[in-house]
Amino acid sequence: MTIRTILAPVAGSGLDAQVLDLGFRIARRFDAHLEALFVAAEPQDVIPIVGEGMSGLIIEEMMNAAEKETAHRLKRARESYDSVRASAGCDEASAPRPTAQITCAWRQDSGREDETVARRGRLFDLLVIGRDPKEAAASLTFDAALMETGRPVLVAPVTVPATIGDHVMIAWNGGVEAARAVTSSMPLLRQAKTITIVSVGDVPHGRATAQALAEQFLWHGVDARVDVLPDQSQPAKALISAAEKHGVDCVVLGAYSHSRFKEMILGGVTQDMLAKCPLPLWIMH
Repeated sequence: MTIRTILAPVAGSGLDAQVLDLGFRIARRFDAHLEALFVAAEPQDVIPIVGEGMSGLIIEEMMNAAEKETAHRLKRARESYDSVRASAGCDEASAPRPTAQITCAWRQDSGREDETVARRGRLFDLLVIGRDPKEAAASLTFDAALMETGRPVLVAPVTVPATIGDHVMIAWNGGVEAARAVTSSMPLLRQAKTITIVSVGDVPHGRATAQALAEQFLWHGVDARVDVLPDQSQPAKALISAAEKHGVDCVVLGAYSHSRFKEMILGGVTQDMLAKCPLPLWIMH
């Protein structure tokens, strides 16, 4: 398995630059094709529910305002794409080249953004998504990318590091989600200069340890070191500190080992890492 196609949804927001910067960097690493996807909302989907007393004139004004807002977001998204593409020196292409090389394309669709990203995301090897750490809950689009595509998601941080994938940390708890995240990130791991497997506290009974994972990696030609941390009341904080200590530029993480609803309400490792980790997160549910 390798990474040949990458989907990067853009929305005309302040997150687009980070998403595209990270997307083009990871595309260059794999000589992959990146598609920037903008989804224009249908006007009837972005206005409040029409009330009985609402006049036709008011509805028309609201529809016009929605269309103008969509046009404004489209312009901003396209400007971000053109700017980052020019900086990356990437050629646009509608079909694969004879030899593997980084290419890109702009795609505009219409409808609900979350539904479109879920549907199209299932066709790609990797999705690059922006996430505002100040948001208490994930956006519908982020949620759809993570939970409804069956594909790994690379979450763009506020500041994209100079390198992506040279020094990778795996947050390991022996769970199914962590195993899926590791499997999906194998193309990244095979190219990494250093890999550190970090577990916090004892791995629950019946699960493979970090050392066992490191031993299995040898069959893939991947050499990894292991760092087992003492049990912590704030495991996400311990993982972020470990990432800083080991000088990593990306973290591989299984998303929502516990109930997603429970984590959103009570907090959890996934929520805390999304909110506080300053590095790109390669996550898989």
